[in-house]
Amino acid sequence: MIAVLSALILAGVLLLSTNFSFIGKKSIHDDAKKYATRHCLAFYPDSKAGFSKAKELCKGVKDDRIYDYTLVPYGDYYLVNYGGDFRYFTDKRFEPLVVKEISDNGKKMIVDYIRYTFKKQMPDKYYNADFIRELKYENIDFSSVSFDIEGESLKCHVSQYEMDVLIPLKYVQKEIGMDFGFPNELYSKPVYLDPDHPVICLTFDDGPKLWEEPGTTSCEKIIDLLYEYDATATFYLIGNNLEERDMWTDYQLYGMLKRSINNGNEYGSHLQSHDYSLDGYSGKESVYNVINGPIAYLKDFMGYEMKTYRPVEGVLTQTANEVSPVPAILWDVDSQDWDSMDPEAIFNQVSKYDYESGDIILFHDIYNTTYEGLKKVLPYLINKGCQLVTVSEMLKYLNIEADQISYYYGPQYYE
Repeated sequence: MIAVLSALILAGVLLLSTNFSFIGKKSIHDDAKKYATRHCLAFYPDSKAGFSKAKELCKGVKDDRIYDYTLVPYGDYYLVNYGGDFRYFTDKRFEPLVVKEISDNGKKMIVDYIRYTFKKQMPDKYYNADFIRELKYENIDFSSVSFDIEGESLKCHVSQYEMDVLIPLKYVQKEIGMDFGFPNELYSKPVYLDPDHPVICLTFDDGPKLWEEPGTTSCEKIIDLLYEYDATATFYLIGNNLEERDMWTDYQLYGMLKRSINNGNEYGSHLQSHDYSLDGYSGKESVYNVINGPIAYLKDFMGYEMKTYRPVEGVLTQTANEVSPVPAILWDVDSQDWDSMDPEAIFNQVSKYDYESGDIILFHDIYNTTYEGLKKVLPYLINKGCQLVTVSEMLKYLNIEADQISYYYGPQYYE
Protein backbone atom coordinates (compact mmCIF):
# COMPACT_ATOMS: atom_id res chain seq x y z
CA MET A 1 0.00 0.00 0.00
CA ILE A 2 2.83 2.40 0.91
CA ALA A 3 4.52 1.62 -2.41
CA VAL A 4 1.29 2.39 -4.30
CA LEU A 5 0.80 5.72 -2.47
CA SER A 6 4.43 6.67 -3.14
CA ALA A 7 3.97 5.92 -6.81
CA LEU A 8 0.80 8.06 -6.92
CA ILE A 9 2.54 10.97 -5.17
CA LEU A 10 5.47 10.75 -7.54
CA ALA A 11 3.14 10.64 -10.52
CA GLY A 12 1.38 13.74 -9.19
CA VAL A 13 4.64 15.61 -8.88
CA LEU A 14 5.53 14.66 -12.44
CA LEU A 15 2.10 15.79 -13.66
CA LEU A 16 2.70 19.22 -12.15
CA SER A 17 6.31 19.63 -13.28
CA THR A 18 6.41 18.03 -16.74
CA ASN A 19 5.94 19.79 -20.06
CA PHE A 20 3.46 17.34 -21.62
CA SER A 21 4.07 18.42 -25.21
CA PHE A 22 7.22 16.30 -25.21
CA ILE A 23 6.10 13.20 -23.31
CA GLY A 24 6.35 10.15 -25.55
CA LYS A 25 8.76 11.78 -27.97
CA LYS A 26 11.41 9.11 -27.63
CA SER A 27 13.05 10.28 -30.82
CA ILE A 28 13.04 13.56 -32.66
CA HIS A 29 15.84 12.48 -34.99
CA ASP A 30 16.25 9.10 -36.60
CA ASP A 31 19.65 8.44 -35.09
CA ALA A 32 18.17 8.77 -31.59
CA LYS A 33 16.28 5.53 -32.21
CA LYS A 34 19.56 3.63 -32.02
CA TYR A 35 19.69 4.27 -28.28
CA ALA A 36 17.65 2.27 -25.77
CA THR A 37 15.88 4.63 -23.40
CA ARG A 38 14.57 4.03 -19.90
CA HIS A 39 12.88 7.40 -19.47
CA CYS A 40 11.89 10.23 -21.74
CA LEU A 41 11.51 13.48 -19.80
CA ALA A 42 11.37 17.16 -20.68
CA PHE A 43 12.85 19.13 -17.78
CA TYR A 44 10.94 22.39 -17.72
CA PRO A 45 11.52 25.10 -16.65
CA ASP A 46 14.47 24.16 -14.43
CA SER A 47 16.64 21.30 -15.67
CA LYS A 48 18.24 20.91 -12.21
CA ALA A 49 14.85 20.07 -10.75
CA GLY A 50 14.29 17.63 -13.60
CA PHE A 51 17.67 16.03 -13.02
CA SER A 52 16.79 15.53 -9.36
CA LYS A 53 13.49 13.91 -10.32
CA ALA A 54 15.22 11.59 -12.82
CA LYS A 55 17.63 10.61 -10.10
CA GLU A 56 14.71 9.50 -7.94
CA LEU A 57 13.18 7.48 -10.78
CA CYS A 58 16.47 5.75 -11.52
CA LYS A 59 17.18 4.82 -7.93
CA GLY A 60 18.26 1.20 -7.63
CA VAL A 61 18.60 0.67 -11.39
CA LYS A 62 21.70 -1.35 -12.17
CA ASP A 63 22.72 0.94 -15.00
CA ASP A 64 23.98 4.01 -13.15
CA ARG A 65 23.14 6.57 -15.86
CA ILE A 66 20.50 9.04 -14.72
CA TYR A 67 18.78 9.34 -18.10
CA ASP A 68 19.42 8.31 -21.68
CA TYR A 69 17.48 10.93 -23.55
CA THR A 70 16.36 14.36 -22.53
CA LEU A 71 15.01 17.46 -24.21
CA VAL A 72 15.86 20.57 -22.19
CA PRO A 73 14.68 24.12 -23.02
CA TYR A 74 17.66 26.50 -23.43
CA GLY A 75 16.62 30.03 -24.35
CA ASP A 76 14.80 29.85 -27.69
CA TYR A 77 16.08 26.34 -28.42
CA TYR A 78 16.31 22.85 -26.97
CA LEU A 79 19.37 20.97 -25.84
CA VAL A 80 19.13 17.34 -26.89
CA ASN A 81 21.03 14.80 -24.82
CA TYR A 82 20.93 11.08 -25.53
CA GLY A 83 23.18 8.09 -25.17
CA GLY A 84 25.00 9.77 -22.29
CA ASP A 85 27.65 11.50 -24.41
CA PHE A 86 25.88 13.02 -27.41
CA ARG A 87 24.58 16.59 -27.12
CA TYR A 88 23.30 19.04 -29.68
CA PHE A 89 20.79 21.87 -30.08
CA THR A 90 17.60 21.87 -32.13
CA ASP A 91 14.96 24.51 -32.85
CA LYS A 92 11.33 24.26 -31.77
CA ARG A 93 10.44 22.40 -34.97
CA PHE A 94 13.05 19.80 -34.02
CA GLU A 95 15.22 20.77 -36.99
CA PRO A 96 19.01 21.34 -36.96
CA LEU A 97 20.02 24.97 -36.41
CA VAL A 98 21.23 27.29 -39.15
CA VAL A 99 23.50 30.26 -38.40
CA LYS A 100 22.50 33.10 -40.70
CA GLU A 101 24.69 35.96 -39.50
CA ILE A 102 27.57 36.93 -37.25
CA SER A 103 28.47 40.36 -35.90
CA ASP A 104 31.81 42.13 -36.26
CA ASN A 105 32.49 41.29 -32.62
CA GLY A 106 31.85 37.62 -33.38
CA LYS A 107 34.26 37.79 -36.30
CA LYS A 108 36.89 39.18 -33.95
CA MET A 109 36.37 36.10 -31.77
CA ILE A 110 37.00 33.91 -34.81
CA VAL A 111 40.33 35.70 -35.32
CA ASP A 112 41.21 35.00 -31.67
CA TYR A 113 40.54 31.30 -32.16
CA ILE A 114 42.48 31.18 -35.45
CA ARG A 115 45.53 32.59 -33.63
CA TYR A 116 44.96 30.15 -30.77
CA THR A 117 44.83 27.22 -33.21
CA PHE A 118 48.01 28.27 -35.00
CA LYS A 119 49.84 28.54 -31.69
CA LYS A 120 48.62 25.13 -30.54
CA GLN A 121 48.95 23.21 -33.80
CA MET A 122 51.51 25.10 -35.90
CA PRO A 123 54.00 26.81 -33.55
CA ASP A 124 56.62 26.97 -36.32
CA LYS A 125 54.43 29.62 -37.98
CA TYR A 126 53.09 31.26 -34.84
CA TYR A 127 56.35 32.56 -33.32
CA ASN A 128 56.82 35.08 -36.10
CA ALA A 129 55.76 38.62 -35.26
CA ASP A 130 55.00 39.58 -38.88
CA PHE A 131 52.80 36.50 -39.34
CA ILE A 132 50.86 37.24 -36.14
CA ARG A 133 50.27 40.86 -37.16
CA GLU A 134 48.81 39.69 -40.48
CA LEU A 135 46.37 37.37 -38.70
CA LYS A 136 43.83 40.10 -38.10
CA TYR A 137 40.20 40.91 -38.82
CA GLU A 138 40.89 42.93 -41.96
CA ASN A 139 42.78 40.07 -43.63
CA ILE A 140 40.24 37.29 -43.09
CA ASP A 141 37.83 36.47 -45.94
CA PHE A 142 34.69 35.96 -43.88
CA SER A 143 32.59 35.36 -47.00
CA SER A 144 34.26 31.93 -47.23
CA VAL A 145 33.71 31.05 -43.55
CA SER A 146 30.93 28.52 -42.94
CA PHE A 147 29.14 27.97 -39.63
CA ASP A 148 27.50 25.10 -37.81
CA ILE A 149 26.33 24.39 -34.26
CA GLU A 150 28.30 21.48 -32.85
CA GLY A 151 27.44 20.48 -29.31
CA GLU A 152 27.63 23.66 -27.22
CA SER A 153 30.02 25.40 -29.62
CA LEU A 154 29.89 27.38 -32.84
CA LYS A 155 32.00 25.51 -35.39
CA CYS A 156 33.60 27.83 -37.95
CA HIS A 157 35.29 26.39 -41.02
CA VAL A 158 37.85 28.94 -42.25
CA SER A 159 38.62 27.79 -45.79
CA GLN A 160 41.34 30.44 -46.12
CA TYR A 161 43.49 28.38 -43.74
CA GLU A 162 41.66 25.02 -44.10
CA MET A 163 40.99 25.25 -40.38
CA ASP A 164 38.06 24.51 -38.06
CA VAL A 165 37.69 26.51 -34.84
CA LEU A 166 35.17 25.95 -32.06
CA ILE A 167 33.86 28.93 -30.05
CA PRO A 168 31.72 28.26 -26.94
CA LEU A 169 28.11 29.35 -27.52
CA LYS A 170 28.08 31.06 -24.12
CA TYR A 171 30.41 33.69 -25.63
CA VAL A 172 29.10 33.93 -29.16
CA GLN A 173 25.32 33.47 -28.83
CA LYS A 174 24.62 37.21 -28.98
CA GLU A 175 26.97 37.66 -31.91
CA ILE A 176 24.99 35.19 -34.04
CA GLY A 177 21.61 36.49 -32.87
CA MET A 178 20.57 33.23 -31.18
CA ASP A 179 19.57 32.89 -27.53
CA PHE A 180 20.66 29.56 -26.04
CA GLY A 181 19.91 30.65 -22.49
CA PHE A 182 23.52 30.78 -21.32
CA PRO A 183 24.18 33.47 -18.67
CA ASN A 184 26.13 36.45 -19.95
CA GLU A 185 29.85 36.07 -19.34
CA LEU A 186 32.64 38.56 -19.96
CA TYR A 187 34.48 37.16 -22.97
CA SER A 188 38.25 36.70 -22.84
CA LYS A 189 40.21 35.31 -25.76
CA PRO A 190 41.34 31.67 -25.50
CA VAL A 191 44.72 30.81 -23.98
CA TYR A 192 47.12 28.01 -24.87
CA LEU A 193 50.41 27.73 -22.98
CA ASP A 194 53.11 26.04 -25.04
CA PRO A 195 55.44 23.93 -22.86
CA ASP A 196 58.29 24.36 -25.37
CA HIS A 197 58.53 28.16 -25.12
CA PRO A 198 59.22 30.45 -22.12
CA VAL A 199 56.16 31.93 -20.42
CA ILE A 200 56.87 35.52 -19.34
CA CYS A 201 54.76 38.43 -18.12
CA LEU A 202 54.59 42.06 -19.14
CA THR A 203 53.19 44.13 -16.27
CA PHE A 204 52.17 47.79 -16.29
CA ASP A 205 51.85 50.06 -13.23
CA ASP A 206 50.28 53.40 -12.34
CA GLY A 207 47.22 53.51 -14.60
CA PRO A 208 44.61 54.13 -15.66
CA LYS A 209 45.33 57.36 -17.54
CA LEU A 210 42.00 59.06 -18.12
CA TRP A 211 42.86 62.70 -18.45
CA GLU A 212 43.30 62.78 -22.23
CA GLU A 213 40.90 62.43 -25.17
CA PRO A 214 39.42 58.89 -25.22
CA GLY A 215 41.32 56.64 -27.61
CA THR A 216 44.50 58.70 -27.45
CA THR A 217 45.84 57.74 -24.03
CA SER A 218 48.97 55.63 -23.78
CA CYS A 219 46.96 53.09 -21.73
CA GLU A 220 44.53 52.52 -24.61
CA LYS A 221 47.22 52.50 -27.29
CA ILE A 222 49.22 49.88 -25.37
CA ILE A 223 46.11 47.67 -25.07
CA ASP A 224 45.62 47.77 -28.84
CA LEU A 225 49.31 47.21 -29.55
CA LEU A 226 49.36 44.11 -27.34
CA TYR A 227 46.37 42.68 -29.18
CA GLU A 228 48.04 43.34 -32.53
CA TYR A 229 50.76 40.85 -31.50
CA ASP A 230 48.41 38.41 -29.70
CA ALA A 231 50.14 39.31 -26.43
CA THR A 232 48.45 39.77 -23.05
CA ALA A 233 49.58 41.59 -19.92
CA THR A 234 48.63 42.43 -16.35
CA PHE A 235 47.87 46.04 -15.46
CA TYR A 236 48.09 47.32 -11.87
CA LEU A 237 45.69 50.20 -11.22
CA ILE A 238 45.82 52.94 -8.59
CA GLY A 239 42.52 53.31 -6.72
CA ASN A 240 42.54 57.10 -6.69
CA ASN A 241 43.01 57.16 -10.47
CA LEU A 242 39.85 55.07 -10.77
CA GLU A 243 37.75 57.12 -8.37
CA GLU A 244 38.96 60.72 -8.66
CA ARG A 245 37.71 61.47 -12.15
CA ASP A 246 34.87 63.25 -13.89
CA MET A 247 31.59 61.39 -14.35
CA TRP A 248 31.90 61.58 -18.14
CA THR A 249 34.94 59.30 -17.99
CA ASP A 250 32.81 56.38 -16.75
CA TYR A 251 32.15 55.34 -20.34
CA GLN A 252 35.82 55.79 -21.27
CA LEU A 253 36.95 53.65 -18.32
CA TYR A 254 34.36 50.91 -18.82
CA GLY A 255 34.96 50.75 -22.57
CA MET A 256 38.72 50.56 -22.13
CA LEU A 257 38.59 47.87 -19.43
CA LYS A 258 36.01 45.73 -21.27
CA ARG A 259 37.98 45.85 -24.53
CA SER A 260 41.18 45.01 -22.68
CA ILE A 261 39.64 42.09 -20.77
CA ASN A 262 38.09 40.79 -24.00
CA ASN A 263 41.60 40.90 -25.46
CA GLY A 264 42.80 38.61 -22.65
CA ASN A 265 44.47 41.14 -20.32
CA GLU A 266 43.92 41.21 -16.56
CA TYR A 267 43.91 43.87 -13.85
CA GLY A 268 45.23 44.05 -10.30
CA SER A 269 45.54 46.53 -7.45
CA HIS A 270 48.45 48.99 -7.22
CA LEU A 271 47.13 50.24 -3.85
CA GLN A 272 44.57 52.97 -3.32
CA SER A 273 47.23 55.69 -3.44
CA HIS A 274 50.74 55.94 -4.86
CA ASP A 275 51.74 58.48 -2.20
CA TYR A 276 53.20 55.95 0.23
CA SER A 277 54.67 52.47 0.10
CA LEU A 278 53.18 49.85 2.43
CA ASP A 279 55.66 50.58 5.22
CA GLY A 280 54.07 54.04 5.47
CA TYR A 281 50.84 52.56 6.87
CA SER A 282 50.26 51.25 10.38
CA GLY A 283 47.62 48.87 11.59
CA LYS A 284 46.15 45.86 9.83
CA GLU A 285 42.91 47.60 8.86
CA SER A 286 44.62 50.52 7.10
CA VAL A 287 47.00 48.17 5.24
CA TYR A 288 44.09 45.97 4.16
CA ASN A 289 42.05 48.97 2.98
CA VAL A 290 44.86 50.47 0.90
CA ILE A 291 45.42 47.11 -0.86
CA ASN A 292 41.75 46.25 -1.23
CA GLY A 293 40.55 49.69 -2.41
CA PRO A 294 40.96 49.11 -6.17
CA ILE A 295 39.83 45.49 -5.79
CA ALA A 296 36.52 46.52 -4.22
CA TYR A 297 36.03 49.39 -6.67
CA LEU A 298 36.38 47.32 -9.84
CA LYS A 299 34.21 44.56 -8.36
CA ASP A 300 31.45 47.10 -7.79
CA PHE A 301 32.05 49.01 -11.05
CA MET A 302 31.88 46.10 -13.47
CA GLY A 303 31.84 42.82 -11.53
CA TYR A 304 35.53 42.19 -12.20
CA GLU A 305 37.59 40.31 -9.61
CA MET A 306 41.26 41.18 -9.29
CA LYS A 307 43.51 38.23 -8.43
CA THR A 308 46.82 39.92 -7.48
CA TYR A 309 48.28 43.26 -6.37
CA ARG A 310 51.53 45.15 -6.91
CA PRO A 311 52.94 47.06 -3.88
CA VAL A 312 54.13 50.60 -4.57
CA GLU A 313 57.92 50.64 -5.11
CA GLY A 314 57.91 46.87 -4.56
CA VAL A 315 57.92 47.34 -0.78
CA LEU A 316 56.39 44.42 1.14
CA THR A 317 55.68 44.17 4.85
CA GLN A 318 54.78 41.30 7.14
CA THR A 319 51.44 42.94 7.90
CA ALA A 320 50.63 43.16 4.20
CA ASN A 321 51.46 39.47 3.76
CA GLU A 322 49.11 38.63 6.62
CA VAL A 323 46.07 40.72 5.65
CA SER A 324 46.10 41.03 1.86
CA PRO A 325 43.18 39.24 0.15
CA VAL A 326 45.40 38.47 -2.87
CA PRO A 327 49.15 37.78 -3.33
CA ALA A 328 51.70 40.47 -4.17
CA ILE A 329 53.42 40.30 -7.56
CA LEU A 330 56.85 41.90 -7.87
CA TRP A 331 59.25 41.70 -10.87
CA ASP A 332 62.72 40.54 -11.79
CA VAL A 333 63.27 42.73 -14.88
CA ASP A 334 62.84 46.52 -14.77
CA SER A 335 62.44 48.20 -18.17
CA GLN A 336 63.43 51.49 -16.48
CA ASP A 337 60.91 53.24 -18.73
CA TRP A 338 60.10 55.57 -15.82
CA ASP A 339 63.75 56.70 -15.73
CA SER A 340 64.91 56.81 -19.34
CA MET A 341 61.69 58.03 -20.97
CA ASP A 342 63.35 56.91 -24.20
CA PRO A 343 61.94 54.18 -26.52
CA GLU A 344 65.36 52.99 -27.70
CA ALA A 345 66.71 52.81 -24.14
CA ILE A 346 63.63 50.82 -23.08
CA PHE A 347 64.23 48.31 -25.86
CA ASN A 348 67.94 48.02 -25.06
CA GLN A 349 67.19 47.43 -21.38
CA VAL A 350 64.58 44.71 -22.01
CA SER A 351 66.44 42.94 -24.84
CA LYS A 352 69.67 42.33 -22.91
CA TYR A 353 68.22 39.41 -20.90
CA ASP A 354 67.76 35.72 -21.71
CA TYR A 355 64.24 34.92 -20.56
CA GLU A 356 62.89 31.83 -18.84
CA SER A 357 59.41 30.89 -17.72
CA GLY A 358 58.29 32.93 -14.72
CA ASP A 359 60.13 36.16 -15.56
CA ILE A 360 58.16 39.37 -15.00
CA ILE A 361 58.99 42.67 -16.74
CA LEU A 362 57.97 45.99 -15.17
CA PHE A 363 56.61 48.82 -17.37
CA HIS A 364 54.35 51.83 -16.79
CA ASP A 365 51.46 52.37 -19.19
CA ILE A 366 51.07 56.09 -18.46
CA TYR A 367 53.98 57.10 -20.73
CA ASN A 368 53.80 57.45 -24.51
CA THR A 369 57.52 56.64 -24.61
CA THR A 370 56.69 53.21 -23.18
CA TYR A 371 54.16 52.69 -25.97
CA GLU A 372 56.78 53.63 -28.57
CA GLY A 373 59.36 51.34 -26.95
CA LEU A 374 56.92 48.40 -27.01
CA LYS A 375 56.72 48.67 -30.80
CA LYS A 376 60.20 47.13 -30.86
CA VAL A 377 59.99 45.09 -27.65
CA LEU A 378 56.94 43.02 -28.62
CA PRO A 379 58.16 41.69 -32.01
CA TYR A 380 61.60 41.07 -30.52
CA LEU A 381 60.24 38.89 -27.70
CA ILE A 382 57.86 36.99 -29.98
CA ASN A 383 60.59 36.26 -32.54
CA LYS A 384 62.72 34.99 -29.65
CA GLY A 385 59.95 32.46 -28.95
CA CYS A 386 58.52 34.05 -25.79
CA GLN A 387 54.89 33.64 -24.77
CA LEU A 388 53.57 36.93 -23.40
CA VAL A 389 50.83 36.08 -20.90
CA THR A 390 49.11 37.42 -17.80
CA VAL A 391 50.36 36.82 -14.27
CA SER A 392 47.45 34.48 -13.51
CA GLU A 393 48.17 32.37 -16.59
CA MET A 394 51.87 32.22 -15.68
CA LEU A 395 51.16 31.11 -12.10
CA LYS A 396 48.84 28.41 -13.43
CA TYR A 397 51.54 27.26 -15.85
CA LEU A 398 54.04 27.06 -12.98
CA ASN A 399 51.53 25.10 -10.87
CA ILE A 400 51.50 27.84 -8.23
CA GLU A 401 48.20 28.30 -6.41
CA ALA A 402 47.69 32.03 -5.90
CA ASP A 403 45.83 31.53 -2.62
CA GLN A 404 48.76 29.54 -1.25
CA ILE A 405 51.42 32.27 -1.60
CA SER A 406 51.89 35.76 -0.18
CA TYR A 407 54.14 37.07 -2.97
CA TYR A 408 56.03 36.19 -6.15
CA TYR A 409 59.18 37.85 -7.53
CA GLY A 410 60.40 35.69 -10.40
CA PRO A 411 62.23 32.40 -10.95
CA GLN A 412 65.39 33.61 -9.21
CA TYR A 413 63.61 35.05 -6.16
CA TYR A 414 60.53 32.96 -5.47
CA GLU A 415 60.44 31.29 -2.03
